[in-house]
Amino acid sequence: MATEEQIRALAYTIWEQEGCPEGKREEHYYRAKQILEEKEATSGVDFEPPPSVINLPSTPSPKKGKSSTRRKKA
Repeated sequence: MATEEQIRALAYTIWEQEGCPEGKREEHYYRAKQILEEKEATSGVDFEPPPSVINLPSTPSPKKGKSSTRRKKA
């Protein structure tokens, strides 16, 4: 079973990922608790996820610039 410390740590990570919005403390807490309980149910063991387990918002891939090699004019 997830500990209170694990739930709070994950809830805090979720809060940070969402841009630190006010007034969502309970929502983040119960979402963290649900995530940890689901992980435990599927793994069958106690689970302490690292922050990377949480689905982070996708970031756009770096834009590709023009090639730095230039052709010589004939």
